[in-house]
Amino acid sequence: MDLYEAIHKRRSHRLYRPEMPPREALERVVDAGLWAPSGMNTQCWDIAVLAGKARDDLVNLINLSIAKIVPIMQQTGVPEKSQQRVVAFFKDLGGAPVVIAVTVWQWGDATGAANIQSGSALMQNMLLAAQAEGLGSCWMTAGSLVEKEVLEFLGKTDQQLLAITPIGYSAKDPPVVPRKPREVRWLGF
Repeated sequence: MDLYEAIHKRRSHRLYRPEMPPREALERVVDAGLWAPSGMNTQCWDIAVLAGKARDDLVNLINLSIAKIVPIMQQTGVPEKSQQRVVAFFKDLGGAPVVIAVTVWQWGDATGAANIQSGSALMQNMLLAAQAEGLGSCWMTAGSLVEKEVLEFLGKTDQQLLAITPIGYSAKDPPVVPRKPREVRWLGF
């Protein structure tokens, strides 16, 4: 798949078929992430790929965030129907057979931001690679609401949880979400 096609076709998938993707495809997705740029080439991230009981245990921890995210959605005016969809998705992450968790190292304020940016590049590479492999994914940051528990589970208590993504074969093609108009400033042209 062409890079531009992957960028334009990538969507956040929230409903998955139960069949396990081939390990080779998952390895290519992770490898694409590992080729992301990082500040000072620190490669300041760790990746956990979870399936089976490990995946189920992580999903159970993510479920704890439901109690914290519902009040946030209510305060920010998220419609009730959308809130119900979010809660339903969080209960089993759409049935995805695999979950990938990304953590980044903590080195204080100055490098902490650089590590988040570096980890975000890794995450985006993986999402695009998943699209190229015919897999669905969904960048999720709500795990940060239960970050302490997730980090303990992953054995990474000295790190920061960047994001998780369920990954697998999509059971439903999400619609195209239009891009909001943004000003792009071209200076010196």
